[in-house]
Amino acid sequence: MAEVESAVKSLLETVTSNLSSSSAIYAVLGPQNAVKPYVVFDVVGDDVTNVMGTETKPTRATVEVMMYASTFLEIVNITNDIRGAFNRYSGTINSVVIQDIFYDGRDDYYDEPDRTYERSLTFTIWYEE
Repeated sequence: MAEVESAVKSLLETVTSNLSSSSAIYAVLGPQNAVKPYVVFDVVGDDVTNVMGTETKPTRATVEVMMYASTFLEIVNITNDIRGAFNRYSGTINSVVIQDIFYDGRDDYYDEPDRTYERSLTFTIWYEE
């Protein structure tokens, strides 16, 4: 079975022009020495519905995409790229059938010691494996 993480990573790989490199996309945790700007994604919830002992489709996943950058403008540009790729997307990626993706909101942070702008975007993805 394919997992939704593979589809999320593939979608993120379509929008690398404002990242430090095409490999600046990490799952769950970025390395300590990652060059900014970079993106980290995580599936923070995967809600399967079971009816009479049988898993039904579609599955709802909550995905968080975190961005780390040296300037606020970089964060804005990366946000626009990601939202453009994810917003209301439907299709098949890596054997994962995505029915729809919805944007749920964002949170902004600033890490003073590291002088890093941070933003978290949350999406709901309806999919079938």
